[in-house]
Amino acid sequence: MTSFKGKVVFITGAGTGIGRGTAELFAEAGANVVIAGRREQKVMEVAAASGGRITHVRMDLQVKADRDHALEIVLERHGRLDVLVNNAAHQLWKPFMEQTEQEIHDVAHTNLISAAQLIQRAVPHLQKTRGNIVNISSTAGRWTPMPSQHLSTYGASKAGINHLTRSLASELGPLGIRINAVAPGLTHAETSSVTASNPQLKEMLEGMTALGRIGEPVDIARVVLFLASDQAGWVTGQVIDASGGWQVAGG
Repeated sequence: MTSFKGKVVFITGAGTGIGRGTAELFAEAGANVVIAGRREQKVMEVAAASGGRITHVRMDLQVKADRDHALEIVLERHGRLDVLVNNAAHQLWKPFMEQTEQEIHDVAHTNLISAAQLIQRAVPHLQKTRGNIVNISSTAGRWTPMPSQHLSTYGASKAGINHLTRSLASELGPLGIRINAVAPGLTHAETSSVTASNPQLKEMLEGMTALGRIGEPVDIARVVLFLASDQAGWVTGQVIDASGGWQVAGG
């Protein structure tokens, strides 16, 4: 595993699932990790189990004061920022005509607008360290067949993150900052609420991936760490699927 010793990593939405798995893998690689989440108890639990490598701050990504405060905490604790992982997301699996105006607003604001605003605030700090950004997107932002039905607004917001990633690569490159995205497919912890009570659905979804299983958070975390590492120093503006090949097998 690539060492991140001396590096400072800030991860949003890291109380569960992919965010937690990514935080734990960065800590295992030697990084000092600060995680943020709206549900403070969840991020506290992750930090408490880390042996001191992970600390937490409560942050509602949609709130500017929370975003500013979280970045201030990162700098107060560690004096620098090397990697920003935009993982916090609002997922909505619902037919489009049944979505409320508030639900559409919350999905778009959390997944695209607030993420872009956090990136803007983080850039001056990442410029100092020639750091990088990894956005967590979704295969729902790249492919429309099953299982992306009923993910219209969510998928559109993630398609926006993909385009933001590609567009910002040319703007941030001259500042010494790389930016990439990982697009997870079906992942345990993210889909368990849908599949736990429906074994037939779980079996069907597993059969739609080339590798025949639903992913684990660590499957996504490993790709994030690669993109954040020096091994990917010549990679920017890319959106990498980490999906077990579901769109190849059944999309």
